[in-house]
Amino acid sequence: MSNATLERPRPRPRGRGAPASAEAAPRRRRSGWWLLLAPILAFDVVLFLTPLGKLVGASFADNAYQRVLEDPLVVRALVNTLTISLASTIVTVVLGYIIAMVLWRAGNVTRVILFAVVLLPFWTGILVKNFAWAVLLQDNGIVNAFLQGIGLTGAPIPLLHNRFAVIVGMVHCLLPYAVFPIFSSLTSIDDRLGLAARSLGAREGSVFRRITLPLSMPGISAAGLLVFIISTGFFITPVVMGGPGDMMIANQIDYYARQLTDFSGAAALAVILTVMVSILVAVYQRVLKAGGQHEDN
Repeated sequence: MSNATLERPRPRPRGRGAPASAEAAPRRRRSGWWLLLAPILAFDVVLFLTPLGKLVGASFADNAYQRVLEDPLVVRALVNTLTISLASTIVTVVLGYIIAMVLWRAGNVTRVILFAVVLLPFWTGILVKNFAWAVLLQDNGIVNAFLQGIGLTGAPIPLLHNRFAVIVGMVHCLLPYAVFPIFSSLTSIDDRLGLAARSLGAREGSVFRRITLPLSMPGISAAGLLVFIISTGFFITPVVMGGPGDMMIANQIDYYARQLTDFSGAAALAVILTVMVSILVAVYQRVLKAGGQHEDN
């Protein structure tokens, strides 16, 4: 066997030819993604980050944080925001869980009809829904007329312009946001678990308490946090259906900006609300991540 046959091919020297261009191709493809993201980034910078930066900058003028936090109306609005949002969240999640359970057990045709009913609040504006509830809950409205007609009350009950009315209006708007996460969590439960428990003699209450409820907890937690996050920014419902003592933090922002023309104070309140909601969004993302890991396991 000759030396020419045993000689290994020598590596080609790296130059400016095809090998270099082949290595540069992935770099060009990676840089192409930045070009595709450039319009979105520019959109965010111009329409979101720039106004947010100006808002944060304005909030540090004239000791705005100290002034607004020393205002008793602002403190009361913060307390109202937390209490009303918490009450609305509890009622919404309980009702949403019941509706999600009905959807989970319903047949295909019934499920479609119920989904349409659940989505009904999305088909009308929030102002229309609030005025509709105001008509129903007023002293001479349908609800009071019904209660007096069946003999439960002899005089109209004050159902409007109070905290009860605010919670009713908020729950009506927030209910779909609770139904769908809970329904998604329920549909991920294996039906064979319930069948196995019943075959071993477990009753329906025990199956719900030991199987259905624990496995649907990620959906309940996600629904609760999502509803609470949205409810902290309600503005129209407290104005239309609430009283003077039921104003929330969004109403105080409007009061500082339009009535007092104190834009630095309004900016400080907006930043406080943004920080609160951002913390809740971070918690919400952690809950969703934990729920996804739980379903994978």
